Amino acid sequence: MKRKTRVLMVDDDPDYADSIRLILEAGGYEFHHAGDGKAGLAKAQKLLPDVIILDVVMNKQVAGFLFAKTLREAGGPLSKVPILILTGMRRQEGFVVPSSAGDPVFTPSDEFLEKPVKPVVLLKAIEELTTARKSG
Repeated sequence: MKRKTRVLMVDDDPDYADSIRLILEAGGYEFHHAGDGKAGLAKAQKLLPDVIILDVVMNKQVAGFLFAKTLREAGGPLSKVPILILTGMRRQEGFVVPSSAGDPVFTPSDEFLEKPVKPVVLLKAIEELTTARKSG
């Protein structure tokens, strides 16, 4: 039996994470959640997810940037895991976020979506990221 695609979401809002879990599980994905960057790194090392959904602002800090940077610089298989930034950060006062995913000024990510996200848009992005990784 084929293993389900593993998705790790790192977000400090458990209610929002639960809503994303429902969408992804309905789409056939295996969902895991961590409430902050430290727990996210530990879970990522244990699970070796196929894709990571990452919030930027957690616990009133831009902890998502540090998480992404740490993951990319770690080397090994985790440094290659696609990162999808899913954040409402553009709406917060004082932040300017480039719209180009993968822009090194922004963060080492592979895709960027803004909260709230439509389920079909999220599922399409996850599918594209995991397909690109398998073929790449």
